[in-house]
Amino acid sequence: MRTLCWLLIGLAALAFTVGATIAFRHQVFLLEPVGYWRGAVGFLLFAIALRMMDSRA
Repeated sequence: MRTLCWLLIGLAALAFTVGATIAFRHQVFLLEPVGYWRGAVGFLLFAIALRMMDSRA
């Protein structure tokens, strides 16, 4: 479970980095930068939820 959480955190960092890069370059790569940032927040929230469920067990 911890490995999955770290994987989600890594994906969130990657999504944020890609979003920031294409925002500063004024380009679009598959999604607008906002889409990448929303994905990053979603990955982080999912990782937090998994950790909270894990700590209660």
